[in-house]
Formats: sequence, C-alpha cells, structure tokens
Amino acid sequence: MQRITKSFLRDKFLSIDTRTLGLARIAIALLLLFDLAKRANEMSIWYFETGLIPNAMLAAHPLRPYGTSFLFYVSSDTGVRIAFLLIAVVYLCFLLGIFTRVMHVLSFVSLVSLHIRVDLLANGGDFVFCDLVLWTAFLPLGATFSVDAWRREKAGKPPVQSPVVSWAVFVAIFQLFIIYFFNAVHKSGETWINGTTVYWLAHQERIVTWLGYWMRENLPLWMFQVMTYTSLAAEYLLFIVILSPWGRPWTRRAAIFLIWMLHLGIAAVSNVGLFSFVMLAYSTLLVSSEDWEWLRAKLAATRGEQSRLVRALTLSPVDPSSEPRRSPIRWLANAVLVYLVIVATSQVLVENPAVPGFLKHKQPRWIQATVQTFRLNQGWKMFAANAPRDDLWIVVDAVTEDGRHIDPFNELGARYSDPTLRTIPPRLGQNYYFCDYTARIKGFRVYHSGLTEWLFRHHERTGNESDRIVSFQVYEVTHNPPAPGEDQPHNVSARPFLSRQR
Repeated sequence: MQRITKSFLRDKFLSIDTRTLGLARIAIALLLLFDLAKRANEMSIWYFETGLIPNAMLAAHPLRPYGTSFLFYVSSDTGVRIAFLLIAVVYLCFLLGIFTRVMHVLSFVSLVSLHIRVDLLANGGDFVFCDLVLWTAFLPLGATFSVDAWRREKAGKPPVQSPVVSWAVFVAIFQLFIIYFFNAVHKSGETWINGTTVYWLAHQERIVTWLGYWMRENLPLWMFQVMTYTSLAAEYLLFIVILSPWGRPWTRRAAIFLIWMLHLGIAAVSNVGLFSFVMLAYSTLLVSSEDWEWLRAKLAATRGEQSRLVRALTLSPVDPSSEPRRSPIRWLANAVLVYLVIVATSQVLVENPAVPGFLKHKQPRWIQATVQTFRLNQGWKMFAANAPRDDLWIVVDAVTEDGRHIDPFNELGARYSDPTLRTIPPRLGQNYYFCDYTARIKGFRVYHSGLTEWLFRHHERTGNESDRIVSFQVYEVTHNPPAPGEDQPHNVSARPFLSRQR
C-alpha cells in the first residue's frame, strides 16, 4: 500500500488528464445541444407567452424568491426563437472548443436560464447537469481536442500541462460521490428491502418506457428483485470506488462500468429526463491517463505513430520546471470556487435526511440566494426511501363551440387523448416536461391561469374556429398500481380541480 503523502493526495485527488477534460467537454456540449433541441421542439408550449407557463404569470407569482433567467425578459415568440438560436451557437462553440472558457461560462448561464424560466418542470437531472457544468467551469476543458488547443499550437505556445492539478478536480469528483452516497443511504424503505422497487417503477404509467411495460407484463417478480438489489449494490459500490485512491485505474474503470450499467438500466425502464444521460457524461471525468495511454498504444499498433488520431492522443512534452501562471483571474476563480463549495456544503447538510440533526442549521439569505441562482440543490434521494406506489394523470374534458368533447393537453402530451377517460391507461408515453407538469400543476393554483388561457387558445393553434373551447374541466386521475400477484389497480379516483366557462 502506498504511503499517504502530499504528492500521493495530489496525484490521486487533485489531478486529471487534459485528454479527459477534452472528452468531458465534448460529452457535456453534446448533451447541452440535445437538451436544447428537446426544449426547442416544444418551445411554443413551455417558453412562448401563449404557452402553459407565460412570463407574465411568473412575474406575478415567482416560483422561488431568488434566481433569474434572461428569458424572463424575452416575451415575443420571435425573441424566444432568437434566444434559442444564440444559445445553440454558444453550445456549438463550446463543443468545438472555441474561446472555451468564455463559452463554458455562457453555456452555464444559458442552461440555468433555460431551467429557471420553466422551473415548474425541474427534476433531479436538471440539478445534476448544472452541477456538472458549474464545477467543470473551473477546469481547462479546452486544453485538448479543441480549436483553442490547435490555435495555441499554431501560435507556438506551450500546451496546457497535463495532468491539470486543481482543487476543482476534487470538487467535481466529490460531487459525484455525494450524489451516490446519499442516493444509496436514503434507500431504506420497504420496496428496497423486499426488492420490489423496479417492479413499482415499471407500473408508473407516466414514466414507464415500452421496454419497462414489456418487462412488467412478461418477467417474474424474482427478476425485478434481482434488478432492484443489483442497482442498490451498484450505488453503494460507486461511492466507494469513485473516491478510493487505491486500486487505480481499475477502481475508476469499475466506477465507469457501474455508472453505465446502472443508468442505462434506469433509462431502459423509466423516463426520468436527462438524469441518466447526465450521469453518463459525468462518468467521463473518471477516465484515467492509463486509459488514454492504452488506447493510444492500441491505435499506434494498428494505424502507426504518425496517424492523425494517434497524434491527437499524444501529449506534447512540457517543461517539468515550468509553473502555471498565477494570474489575478485564477485567484478570483479560486475564491469563487471556495465560496460555492461553502454554499453547496451547507445545502448538503440541510437538504439530506440522512445528515445528523446536530449538523442541520438555518441558512442565511445569501446562501439561499446562491443556491437558487446557481442551481446548487443537493437533496439526493431518488426513489427513496421507497419507490412511488401511487400514480396520477390529468385529463381535460373540454367542450368546443360545436359541442365536441376534446382533450387538447393530452393530444400533445400523451398517447391517449380521450376526454372521457377517468382511469390511467397503460404507458402514457409522456415526455419528462409533460410528466412533471402533470404531477405539479394541481398544487400550484396560481399557475392555473396559464393552463386556462392555453386551453382557451386551442382554436388559435389549430386555425379552426370550430375548435374554440367554450368550457372545460380538468381532472386529476389517481390510483395505486397493482401489487405483485395482482392484475388491477386500487383506489381509482378522478376528481376535477379546475373548471372554466367563457
């Protein structure tokens, strides 16, 4: 066993290969572009002033006292389209590594603005995504595989020294540890003990995928139990192997394997938004120098040392006596990092039930404001302490001017749009925006006006005057899914919570 020395701690916890940073940048940027494309596909529903969450409504009833979005100041449809286009340009520049530091910061500002503008739809994947983009902003993600690195080489400037040594490396990896640690220890309920968590997830009609639906119809209970215990064991193993300084690089390779196994499994069964894919992108930070050298050697053996790909994977020699320049900007960045770590630590202690009571504390306003502004939420308890054992849906029964009954909401948001339904049909097929809106809109009465106006504008969206809605009722439909060994749900209920007439 290696002695624990200063250099040991630096090499194991504070260092990262520049090629890993380049890979992480590409993964993050691709995910940013994917997220933006998903949002752009439904921008008229969620971001337009004629959508379900108009700016005017949010101005009158802000969801949180702190935090802002530049999209709050863009209300015209054309303005929103231009804002999305500019965000896409920022993300693309970040992907290519053009002015990477600046584009990284602008990417974070854009991501936070997109989230806060529709905060009613926020989920755990959004907060992890913000954490990943925020902590990596303190690292030189443009050091390799970037236009910046190419320009640096052409200008005859020395490359960024590899490995990069920074406290930001430890912070980014420790955030990953925190996520898996609390997600694991919070899973102490009955569904985790008896191994039925994946079974219950497969019976959540709002989020179950086609594969999850097939599994619940065809697989025996013991297979769901195996999947449940395997996922729980993976989370417990993950927070150990992620931080372990011993056994590298195999512990890090094990962590990458477990992350991909766990989150591809979650994504296969349930639609939980970007969460699974963000965790896959996060895992790129665990790729070690040994992995890069192994890949380089394999490619060199087949393609030759002078191939373009091999040269791209080859680190340029750096003068070992050279020291990174300590600029005022670097000192300022370190000060900001320390400040954000203090805030995030407070939020970890306050937000997680597993933290002992004597560590709980009342947060001052400056911490609350920073948490909301930077999206530093730190409550990690996904499907904990138990998997959900109830389900809900909303059905709109709207009457048109010519007497027809229609459901405009589910025409766009689900596989079923029958306004007479008062039960939850199998596999609703909702995306995560409609899923989260469905789950929350009843409880936010101040936002019912957005749904009301959106429904009454139905004829404007269709361009057919006969589709004008004259009255509607919105029902919350709930049930308890069938327990193992049963076929039918229990406690089926349909109650109206919003009704209007012109």
